[in-house]
Amino acid sequence: MLEGWAKISNNIFVWDYGINFDNVVAPFPNFHILKKNIQLFKRNHATMLFEQVNGSLGTDFSEMRAYIIGKLMWNPELDADSLMKTFMKGYYGPAATYLYRYQQMLTGALLSSGTPLWIYDSPISHKKGMLNANLRKAYNELFDEAEKAVAADSARLAHVRIARLPLRYSELEIARTENGNSKACIEEALETFRNICAKYGVTTLNERNNNVEDYCRLYRERFLPTETKNKAAGAKVIWNLPPDEKYRPIADKALTDGLYGGTTFVESWVGWKGRDADFTLDMGEVKTVQKVSTDFLHQLGAWILMPKSVAYYASDDGKAYTLIGNYEFAEDRDISVKFVPATVSLDKPIKARYIRVAVKTIGLCPPWHYGVGYPAWFFIDEVVVE
Repeated sequence: MLEGWAKISNNIFVWDYGINFDNVVAPFPNFHILKKNIQLFKRNHATMLFEQVNGSLGTDFSEMRAYIIGKLMWNPELDADSLMKTFMKGYYGPAATYLYRYQQMLTGALLSSGTPLWIYDSPISHKKGMLNANLRKAYNELFDEAEKAVAADSARLAHVRIARLPLRYSELEIARTENGNSKACIEEALETFRNICAKYGVTTLNERNNNVEDYCRLYRERFLPTETKNKAAGAKVIWNLPPDEKYRPIADKALTDGLYGGTTFVESWVGWKGRDADFTLDMGEVKTVQKVSTDFLHQLGAWILMPKSVAYYASDDGKAYTLIGNYEFAEDRDISVKFVPATVSLDKPIKARYIRVAVKTIGLCPPWHYGVGYPAWFFIDEVVVE
């Protein structure tokens, strides 16, 4: 497309995304492509260029990315690797050697994994690639050495610790997708992350300004093991109105696996676009049921809105169903990412083996939303039966 425009115009303005909107405090190793991109733009008659990159404090090497891009926009022929080394030597001092090795390892791991970066990325997308357990161990060893190298220099120690935050955040995000982790270890890692963010003034985790304190609070409430037992855990899912096709590979397990989705819809969440949802959980045997809850994602920037309603039904034979309750959603225009539980309870428990969940969509994005007239998404994660 750029080459096509270049044939008919010598005055092109490029707005280039080099940012992960959903998780700005996460590794985003795109340094290897910055020079090639800028050269491509210039070669195809771009006279104006806006680079939208992770610029807020705590985002992945934001200071270095701004430095390198600034230099390359003046002169796209400069050597990007030399620019990185120059910046690191000045900004990180004796720690530069270790952080340069970290960047080289991270980039190599990304390229060899074949998993691309994109603007709604999640560390979880890379947990078998550039962020697998063995690599994270090696990265942490390099950061340990980097912190030791500048331990007596408070300014540079702050630079290194801030640069390490994306790795710490990634480990927290990946940990919540895995069963069997030590609760005490995760709590310690969460508190370390929170304390470092507070000490150095890092406040924002995504483009919609979800803050660190809320993230840590929700992590404790949502992702750490609790005493609540889900009677539908591992239940077989019977689809009446299935999700969109690209979410079907995970849908049979994701709704009752005990692992809650985060702020990024690319993992754990199961989505429907402009259509109703209807499915039944077979718990395998008759159980006592008094409360049912379903988790929904609210993320206006990705056209993910609340549906109209969700209704829950119960049956002991899979044929005759009784309405447990109906939950109506209020309109919400808040741009923050939210997790919205839809819960209904009975005054007295009943016996049931099957729980049916029926969700009514709003259909199209409403007039106040910039996706007006296009199908609205809704996303579900856990269905909990108590």
